[in-house]
Amino acid sequence: MNKKLAAILAEVFGLRVAEIQPELHKDDVGTWDSLKQMDLVMTLEREYEVELEISDIVRMTSVAEIMAVLKGKGVDLES
Repeated sequence: MNKKLAAILAEVFGLRVAEIQPELHKDDVGTWDSLKQMDLVMTLEREYEVELEISDIVRMTSVAEIMAVLKGKGVDLES
């Protein structure tokens, strides 16, 4: 799990970094609502200098999907 992404997700959703795993789904996180989704989008766009489309935003329903969207935008999550 990429440390920077885990830290971002933990901050946005009010979780511990250790709780951030690829299989974590929005249904598992009580604070993951539409407002937090937009907070996440703005944070990811700023931190990774990407532009997320509506289709990307709708797709991001789990940590694994967020990682897939970012990788599709050319973000290196291996480091």
